[in-house]
Amino acid sequence: MVNGEPGVSPSTRERVLEAVARTGYSPNPSARSLRTGRSGAIGLAVPELNQPFFAEIADRIAAEARRHGLAVALGVTGELGQGEADFFSRHPELDGTIMYWQGMEPAQVAAAAAQRPLVLLGERRHDAVDRVTMDNERGLELVVSHLRTLGRERIAVLGVPVPGEWMHAAGRTRIAALHTAMEHRGLSLDERLLVASTEWRRVDGAAAIRTLLARRVPFDAVIAFNDGLALGALHELATAGVRVPDDVAVTGFDNLEISRYASPSLTTVSPSLNAYAADAVALLCARIDAPNTPVRTVVEDVDLLARDSTVGGEGRWPTA
Repeated sequence: MVNGEPGVSPSTRERVLEAVARTGYSPNPSARSLRTGRSGAIGLAVPELNQPFFAEIADRIAAEARRHGLAVALGVTGELGQGEADFFSRHPELDGTIMYWQGMEPAQVAAAAAQRPLVLLGERRHDAVDRVTMDNERGLELVVSHLRTLGRERIAVLGVPVPGEWMHAAGRTRIAALHTAMEHRGLSLDERLLVASTEWRRVDGAAAIRTLLARRVPFDAVIAFNDGLALGALHELATAGVRVPDDVAVTGFDNLEISRYASPSLTTVSPSLNAYAADAVALLCARIDAPNTPVRTVVEDVDLLARDSTVGGEGRWPTA
């Protein structure tokens, strides 16, 4: 009756609603779960919250879930995704899960998706599972075009995969996209200006700049594969007396909120993180409602926000 079932007279419904208002009654989630077969809660599994990207995505997904009337059970699964399988085993009650996939084997992911709805985030692809990712290829094309338009020719790159070591899928995807973008312009990367790193934190960006400066190979631009690396690079270049952007232009990727307030403000590839979160929740809700629909991948568009670390300003870089 409280939920608006049919077959209840208006006068009866009015008396019940008055009683509800008087007593402060609220629906019992457990009783609702028994009736609908759903818990009204979803899972969100991310590798870590120390990386601002994952913290910002988690915040946006939680807010979007609330707009859908869903509670969120958050799991931090470890940098290598070592806690992913454990998260699923500990939360059989969830209606579905959104996960940034790092560690589970593809067969394990398929099995988890067969048990309850699952949406993957990030660059690692699974043909049997819904996914939200961003257009890395477009992002690196915009970065290379921007730097070349500014006359930058000696491009250093931070965050490339370490040969023979584990690397998250974003690293492999972005270095491939960068090579493609350079080849489109008849350019190549100087191997001496590539700095490998399995982690993409600010401390790693600072260490990468120290490595570059120690090599004494001239460079006039830095492409960092995420904003964390770029922010560390900005700090270390300033410490070394290198002027940004006069001597070296610096670009990042992901458009973290902190990047706008760096000194100088950071030019970065910007996906819409709000759209990223909204599409992830929408895909999961659709999968919960209709489990047998075809698998979908949503690729979020990106822009280049040109700020002080290359040219200054807040406008989107022209793409024509």
